[in-house]
Amino acid sequence: MRYNYISNLGKYFRLTKYPPVFIGGKNEILIDKNGSKYLDFACGSGTSVLGHQNNFIIKNLTKVVNRGFIHSGPHFLSSDHYKFFNELSNFLDKRFSIFNLATNGTEATETALKLAFHHTNKRKIIYFEGSYHGRTGYALSSSGMKGINNNFFTNTNFIECKFNSIEDFKKKFIKHKKDLAAVIIEPIQATSGFIFSESKFLKEIRRITTNHNKLLIFDEVWTGFGKTGFDFGYNYYKIKPDILILGKSLACGLPLGLVAFTKKINHNFPGAQSSTFQGNIIAINLSLFFLKYIKKIKYLDKIENISINMKTEMKKLEKFKFVKKIRGVGFMWGIEIDTKYFENPDYTNLIRYNLLKNKLITWECGKNSNVIGLIPPIIIPTSSIKKAFNIILKTFNKINIKI
Repeated sequence: MRYNYISNLGKYFRLTKYPPVFIGGKNEILIDKNGSKYLDFACGSGTSVLGHQNNFIIKNLTKVVNRGFIHSGPHFLSSDHYKFFNELSNFLDKRFSIFNLATNGTEATETALKLAFHHTNKRKIIYFEGSYHGRTGYALSSSGMKGINNNFFTNTNFIECKFNSIEDFKKKFIKHKKDLAAVIIEPIQATSGFIFSESKFLKEIRRITTNHNKLLIFDEVWTGFGKTGFDFGYNYYKIKPDILILGKSLACGLPLGLVAFTKKINHNFPGAQSSTFQGNIIAINLSLFFLKYIKKIKYLDKIENISINMKTEMKKLEKFKFVKKIRGVGFMWGIEIDTKYFENPDYTNLIRYNLLKNKLITWECGKNSNVIGLIPPIIIPTSSIKKAFNIILKTFNKINIKI
């Protein structure tokens, strides 16, 4: 296989110069061109949470594709859009009544921030250290995890606060509240390695923003749709934001983002945000079928079972001295590696490479890429969870001998 045409701007070659080339999959399994089978514990960066080749999705989506009506553009709606909005509104228990479609989570973040600017006619945003909201414009400016883009995305209107520090938040809030449009936060920071907001911290932010009539934005691109064991992170923490950002698993593998908010927010600003492929008919139908399917299978019960099994298997890893911390809930878990035991600061990805060689796909996260992310699909059987952890134990035992 030739890789000559592939840019190095992405992460295709992060683990190996010759990454596997996949041709198909079934449930929690991905199959490469050589016929090798891999356990998928990354789910396309947390998107393909129903696994692969789901019959319910394929059957219903085939009907949509066969109609030959794929896209209506950003200026027109179809009857499919209204069906989707109605289903999503019901899924959200009608807590959010207005929706704006986007192509992905990053674009939805851009939309949410622009909505906050226009609604308040103010220009400052508070965000948090360790956050990740996307890789473009305002989304990157409001991210603590800017990576190698750090020097190019500086904006004095975006104020960074320490995560889980009520004192720092109050200090920055008081200083900038006159021109503050909104506070944006991930209830649980996934890219940083599954760092949880402290409940008191999040409640205090909600109290302060409410008392001072400031908008609170929850970026639930990652935590949405069961990853916490609840429908959303705001259910997990029992705190309702003013604006909700959704993406990733929203369309179960196809590009789709969305901003949800209430009628109290003025959104009469035509042209503030629009993009060619927002609300693509194939993507919204896939999301519609996804919502119907997870309701049908009582998905939160399945996720509770996954969470119990993951927690049990994770305990077996606590004996390794290079395992610094294990964090997780629902079907999103991270193993933080203590890199002080290794000369190579990027040793975690060498571990992930060895897991990949043993046919286990994991997700890269952590502030220094030092967390092994495990996100299995919600249809995964207990036997496959055990198989995945047998691979991890075998790999970790080999490392343990060397240090």
